[in-house]
Amino acid sequence: MTAIRQLTMNDYQEVLDMQTGIDDDYVIRLFPQLLENPAQTLYGLETEGKLAAVAGVVRMPNGNGILGRLRSDIRYQSKGNATALLQRIIADCEQDPNMHWVGAITQKSNKPAQRVLDKLGLQLADQFISLIMESPDMTLAAGTQPWQQIMENDAKRDAIEQAVMETQRSFYPYEAYFPIPFASAVLEDDYLEQLAVFQDPNSSKMMALQEDYKGRDLAQIQYFWPDLFEQDGLWAAVFDYIDMSDKPFTPQVDVSPETVSSMPDAFKSSFIANDDPWLIYGISI
Repeated sequence: MTAIRQLTMNDYQEVLDMQTGIDDDYVIRLFPQLLENPAQTLYGLETEGKLAAVAGVVRMPNGNGILGRLRSDIRYQSKGNATALLQRIIADCEQDPNMHWVGAITQKSNKPAQRVLDKLGLQLADQFISLIMESPDMTLAAGTQPWQQIMENDAKRDAIEQAVMETQRSFYPYEAYFPIPFASAVLEDDYLEQLAVFQDPNSSKMMALQEDYKGRDLAQIQYFWPDLFEQDGLWAAVFDYIDMSDKPFTPQVDVSPETVSSMPDAFKSSFIANDDPWLIYGISI
């Protein structure tokens, strides 16, 4: 007999009792903080009086939901629990008139997760590699004039929308590791206030920096063209931003596998090697 329900703090001990096989599992450790996020709902599948699986959905702007936080107790694996739990979450999203798209993000090497997503009817839509600039080399843009910063929200919005249109970009990196289908509703004033947006004075190309925290302070670079490593003014603006901050920012950027493969040698020593793309699955609801 199984049952699926939304989780509350009353379930914390059951969550702690799960055996996920993951050392220092952040979903288990940070369960109270995850529940405090009003945009996130966590569900649990219970069998034999024990939690066999947990998962959740994060509601992003413009009716987009990202599935995640999936954990299974190793004592109850291979019984279809993960699929059943995610099916219930998707069904609940489908009943929400404010939801328009549900997606999930997993790495290409994670074949079991891909099989689950295929069973759920989610379709592979795009892929990207998250590059982490672990050791920024400030000399890469030495002597170069940084791109000009845009200050007004309307001008920021115009620059981003034009860039998305020019590059025919389907997904927008709303947060680090959380791309969602692009729509102008994503670019609300409160969001734009958080972005430092820069533009190439000699073209329509732009770059935005968003501060984020994913285990470390990230300066997330938003740039949509394939010539990322040819833009000295962009990197000068990134390094200036980091240099003027009181936080130890690590630059991070989502790019195509093709962009990674064409990275110049001068940049390779600054970035953590990564050849395992993230895959974006999704479905309109």
